[in-house]
Amino acid sequence: MEEKATLFDYVYRDLVRRIEEGTLRNGQQLPSSSKLSEEYCVGIRTIRDVLRALKADGYIATEERKRSVVTHQASEDDERALALLLARRDDILDCFRTLELIMPPLFSFAARFCSDQDFELLSRGGKRVRALPKAGDARIVRSSKLLNGLLNKTGNPLLSECYASLERACIVPTLPGFASPYARAMEDFDGLFSQAVDSLASGDPAAVQERFGSVYRASSGCVEAYLDELAAARPHISAPKERAYSWTARAGREFAYAQIARSLVSRILAGEFSDGDALPSISTLASAYGASPMTVQKALGILNSIGVAETFNGRGTCVRLADISFDRNSLDDGSFKRDLEVFADALQMLCIVLPPSLALAAERIDAVARDAGRTPFGGGDVLSAQRAIMESSLANVPLAPLQTILRELNGLVEWGCFLAFFVPGGASTDRLQALTDEALACLKAADGEGFVRAQTDYYRTFLAAVPAFLERWGASGMKAIAIP
Repeated sequence: MEEKATLFDYVYRDLVRRIEEGTLRNGQQLPSSSKLSEEYCVGIRTIRDVLRALKADGYIATEERKRSVVTHQASEDDERALALLLARRDDILDCFRTLELIMPPLFSFAARFCSDQDFELLSRGGKRVRALPKAGDARIVRSSKLLNGLLNKTGNPLLSECYASLERACIVPTLPGFASPYARAMEDFDGLFSQAVDSLASGDPAAVQERFGSVYRASSGCVEAYLDELAAARPHISAPKERAYSWTARAGREFAYAQIARSLVSRILAGEFSDGDALPSISTLASAYGASPMTVQKALGILNSIGVAETFNGRGTCVRLADISFDRNSLDDGSFKRDLEVFADALQMLCIVLPPSLALAAERIDAVARDAGRTPFGGGDVLSAQRAIMESSLANVPLAPLQTILRELNGLVEWGCFLAFFVPGGASTDRLQALTDEALACLKAADGEGFVRAQTDYYRTFLAAVPAFLERWGASGMKAIAIP
C-alpha cells in the first residue's frame, strides 16, 4: 500500500521549513490556531499537536491564551538558513510557473459562480489591495484572501487548498540589507493585480490568463532577481538543489480501506481478476497491503456496495461483472457519499488544470508516446491504457510542483473508475473507449493538440457520468457538480 504522509507531518515540515529559512523569524508570532487550521485546511486538533511538537523541538514558545512565538534564531548570520532558501531556488520558481499555468483557468472557472454584485466586490477588493502600503506583507495577505474567497465560491475545497500550498512555497524571507522582492514587484508593476481581478468579469479565459499570468511572471522575476542577489552576496555558500514543494490532497481524505478498495477495483477492471474469480482471502490481502483484517473487510464491503464483487459465506469474495449492480443503500452511508464527493472534486479540478499541463507534456510528445508504449495493455482495456497515458504524461511534465498536483488529483480520481458502468445505455463507456483510442492515435501521429483535446474530453466525459450516476440511483443531499 502507498506510504501515507499524515496531515501532521505535512504541517509540521512546512512550518519548520518556514522557521529555519527565516520566513517566520525569531520573535514573530505565529498565526492563531484557527488561522493555521484555515491556512492548512486541517483540524484544530492537528494544529495543536503540531504546535506541541514545535515547542518540544525548540522552534516556538507557547503561553496559554496567547499566540505562539518563534524562538528559533535564523538571522542574517545563519548561513544554514540561507543555504536552505537557495537550495529551493528552482523549486520556488517552478511554483511561480505552476501558478501562472493553472491558477488563471481555475479563477475563470470560479468566476462562473459569481453574480454582478460579486464582481463589483472583487473589483473593489482589487483596488483596496492597490491602495495598501507597498512595504510589508499587507498586499500579499489581502490579495490572497480575496482570491481564496473567489475559489471558495465553487464549493470545491481542493482549489483553494492547492492555491494555498503554492502560495506558501513561493514566499521567501527578506533578509536584512536586501530589498523585499514583493515590494519591488508592487513598485514596478503597480496596478497589475487590480487589472487582473477586473478581467474576471469579462468572461474571457484568454484575458484572465494574460492578466493573472502577468502578475505571476512579474512576481517570479523579482523573486528570481532577489535570490540571485543573495547568491552573489554569499558565493561561498553551497546550496544543492532541493525539491520542497508538497501538497497532500489525499491525506485526511483517503483512508486505508479506500486505498485498498481503489487498488482492487483497478485490478479487477484491468483484467487481473475475471468475472467469477475469487479474490484472495482476507488474510492474504491483509498481508499484501499491510493492513488489518478489519480494514480489508471494510474495503471488500465497498466492492460489494459498488457492485463489482460479492461476498458469500464460506466462499469468500468473488468478482461479478456480468450482472453488475449497485447497492442503492450505499448512498445513505456518509463515508461513501464523502468519498464520492472527493472523487468528483478531484475530477472537476483535473478537468480544469489538465489542458495547460498536457500542453506542456505534449512539447515532448515523442517521449510521452515512447513511455506509454512501454506499458502493455490489451485492446479495450481503457483503465490500463489511461493509466499508461497519464503516467507517461506526468513523467514528461517539466515542473515538479505541477507533477505533484496532478499525481495527487489522479490518485483521488482512480477511486471512482467504476462509475461509468452504471450510466444508462453504456454511452459513457463507449465514449471513454473512443477517446482513449483517439488519444493513443494522436500520440502515435505526434499530434499534440489532438492528444490534449482527446484526454481533456475523456475526463470531462468521466465527470459528466457522476451526475448521471446520481440521477439514476436517486441520490439526495449531494452537492451539484459543474462541468468545466
